[in-house]
Amino acid sequence: MKLIIFLTGAAVGFVIGSRAGRGTYEDMRRKWRGFTESDTVQQVKGQVSDLAGKAASEVGDKVSGAVNKATDKASAKIDEVTGQGSATPSTAS
Repeated sequence: MKLIIFLTGAAVGFVIGSRAGRGTYEDMRRKWRGFTESDTVQQVKGQVSDLAGKAASEVGDKVSGAVNKATDKASAKIDEVTGQGSATPSTAS
């Protein structure tokens, strides 16, 4: 069903685009480029890029902290089970 809807949409778009002609297409393309190359859009792109970089850094720091914490807990548990830790009953006397 989704394929039929997609193909119908593509066919309608093709017919409308064919009737509009190359001039209309070039006009829309020129307007889109003008929009995307405007100073305002470029500033927003820069702000979004900076925000994404900061978010990625924060997520990376949190993941690194969680991995370190899990590693420490696992090492402590392994030491406890194998009797190699400093807090084992055999070395506490």
